[in-house]
Amino acid sequence: MRATVLPACALWLLAANATGEDVEARFWVLRLPPQRHPVQEQVAARPVLETENVRVFVAEGQSLPAESRLPTGGLPALAGRVEQALARLQLWQRPRLQGKVVILLWESGWPAAAPFSPFDLMGKEGALAYGFQANPSPVIVASFPFSGPQSWRNLASLLESLFLVTTLPPSDPFPTDLTRSAARWFAYRMGAAPPRYLWGDDEPHRPGPSSWSPQSAQGWGPLFAEFLAQSLGPEAVPELVAKQEAPTGPLASLLAARKPEQRAEELFASFWAKLWLAPWLGPEVAPNPLASCPRPQLLAWMVASRPASGQATVGVGGGGLVIVEGDGAPTLPLSLQGDPSARWVGSVQKATPREVSPPEALSFDATGFARVEVPALGPEERLLIFLGVLPHPSGWADERFLPLQWGLAWSPRMAPSRVRERLSELGTKRLGEAGPPLRTRVMESLKVLSGLQAPKPGVPPLASRYAWHPQAAGVVTALAGEAEKRGLRVERQSFLRSTPWGTAAEWENLVIHLPGTSPQRLPLVLVAHWDACSGDPWRSFRAARGVTDNALGVVTLLETATLLAARPHSIPVEVALLAGGCHDAAGAQAFLASRERRIAVWVELEQLWAKKAPDPSKLVLRLGETPSLFTPHLPSVFRRWGFTTELATDPTPPHTGSALASRQGAVTITICGPRGGPADGDFWPPEAELATVSPDYVLLLAQGLADLVQTLGGR
Repeated sequence: MRATVLPACALWLLAANATGEDVEARFWVLRLPPQRHPVQEQVAARPVLETENVRVFVAEGQSLPAESRLPTGGLPALAGRVEQALARLQLWQRPRLQGKVVILLWESGWPAAAPFSPFDLMGKEGALAYGFQANPSPVIVASFPFSGPQSWRNLASLLESLFLVTTLPPSDPFPTDLTRSAARWFAYRMGAAPPRYLWGDDEPHRPGPSSWSPQSAQGWGPLFAEFLAQSLGPEAVPELVAKQEAPTGPLASLLAARKPEQRAEELFASFWAKLWLAPWLGPEVAPNPLASCPRPQLLAWMVASRPASGQATVGVGGGGLVIVEGDGAPTLPLSLQGDPSARWVGSVQKATPREVSPPEALSFDATGFARVEVPALGPEERLLIFLGVLPHPSGWADERFLPLQWGLAWSPRMAPSRVRERLSELGTKRLGEAGPPLRTRVMESLKVLSGLQAPKPGVPPLASRYAWHPQAAGVVTALAGEAEKRGLRVERQSFLRSTPWGTAAEWENLVIHLPGTSPQRLPLVLVAHWDACSGDPWRSFRAARGVTDNALGVVTLLETATLLAARPHSIPVEVALLAGGCHDAAGAQAFLASRERRIAVWVELEQLWAKKAPDPSKLVLRLGETPSLFTPHLPSVFRRWGFTTELATDPTPPHTGSALASRQGAVTITICGPRGGPADGDFWPPEAELATVSPDYVLLLAQGLADLVQTLGGR
């Protein structure tokens, strides 16, 4: 490595002369505004430093960071640390870089200290398919927001991004939560972060997450990466990132390549046992974060001879400890019942004052049940049961907290959902013999839209329903297929979506026309957006397939259209499945423009079935500014089909088409699920969402909507 220390103006000239390029360079950078969809702009910059593998620029109008925000030695020292990191990565695997690493000093709007654009890894054509411009080589935007005692975080964030741009596969450059955990681990391994960085205890103003919290890149996930490095070698961690697009998931793929005799369940169970037992194993040759981190926290403590029961909560990817204490009396068997929607893992070890026995695997069956035959335990002996919930195989975070019931001399049983039972009973009563095939049809459609089932043989499952995803046209084709299964004909309405940074894509709405007996009347429009998004923008681009937002609304309208096609109704009805619900209601704008304000009623479904609310079947109704004499009758229409309603007083969400239609004089009704559940915005994977949804909810709500149309517009 060679570095030159000169005044800023001299460094500028030196870099320009050495590279033979223009003094000024221009880079595409990303910002993340409140709507969570990245926006792009071009920034002019001048070079200030160049080493063997690193080029540093400062954005036009920006100043160099203060010395208090940089490592000792300033920018040359910073470039030197980056060179050392590249050398380390070269030992583990050849970094995938084209040219030198570019660091752009700029006050970024991204909520990270050193963001980069995954689109830079794709190349120009690949990036344009997602609606973005790409730089010739990856650009890391360093804002250096931390100073004083926290200034180490600036370098740590820079090395995290360096790790990602050199290890992410160009065909799948959107980092998962497991990948970001690996990047955080790399910053620690390079000496840029303290050990507590690995378990999220790095901010003095707040405690780190509990061991039973869902695994994330900010808590316990990076420590699991350190466990992998100690178990399989440090080169296994960048290999884990390179395998993030593997069909079986990155961890399973890594084990198949490096340790095929071990399953992911066994590895994860041994991780929690290692964290508890490491301090007992004597001094380490070098400081070991597995020995210095907090121990897994206690989930339950019981005496082996006394009947007892209880319940704990464990997040997906989290874990903890159950202790069974001996008193010399005969022991009782222990039963464990975890939520069956996740994969529970565990190991059992007997501890005496002198030793700890080797671990024995604890197997949970498909229903989440496990039984432990508690051995004889003396007064000073204990049984240590390490339990955890295996992280989602894809590497994305699963932010659910799941119940775990336990009982000595008692077999726990998960209580069924009372809401689902009530809806099932009502569905059986109202739908009769037609119910079973309709339920099957609803669930199959939801599986297609959530990417859990292929739309048809020979076609891959949907990767994402994000409108900017290159495969968005496949979503529209799948939706048209679901409509055809119900005997419905669709019109595909195309419109152009452009960006200020010079890219464009063709998006499509789907419209089902259901003529009424009074064709001269203005239509009633039933609306749901078909696209999905996530609070994590990279998850949106890679795997946005939300069930409650908004596959449930789409399938409900397909069932409603099927009912209305066979029922007499006076008012013409249009069922509109719209693109761009997550992007300023772009599909609604295009649809309304095509109808030239000629709409009587707009009924929109948005985020139905609030999965964590006390009563997810409750309907929240928001009315537009145009008054309607029908408002007092709304509750009775839905009550007949088992739904309670609440009239919300807050404004209609601005991202819905309802707000636009209301301004054009239409009567608008927005139907949502309640938002009263704790942390209802937590990310759940599609299969977890689907496990909570009742198909009877969809079918009964469709009946209610069909009644609403006939009541509003006449039979």
